[in-house]
Amino acid sequence: MTEPLSFDLDRKEQTATIGGDDYVLRELDGKERDRYLNSLGNRMKTSPNGGQSLKNFDGLQASLITASLFKLEGGERVAVKEATVQAWPARVLTGLFNAAKELSALGDEEDEDDEEGNG
Repeated sequence: MTEPLSFDLDRKEQTATIGGDDYVLRELDGKERDRYLNSLGNRMKTSPNGGQSLKNFDGLQASLITASLFKLEGGERVAVKEATVQAWPARVLTGLFNAAKELSALGDEEDEDDEEGNG
């Protein structure tokens, strides 16, 4: 017999320091996740053989990061603008993007298979 599912409703968070400033990366809620996935779907193109690929990478990582990342200023959380994120080095965006995907369980099934040694 399988164990019953049990979840808490607290969003996961991870702190980050970027350029000496403090930030928090927060798990998306369902509405935010759906908005991100819809924006991702709008970036897809289908080839004549039925394969799919991304047709536009502009702002792909930044859109998830700005939905998840908040700057800590005087005890307040301030949303980070996409233009700010886009000006940061690519290695910073990649690190934040991967952490945001993990926090919100947005991992690619193919990536998960590779991690398990199945792909």
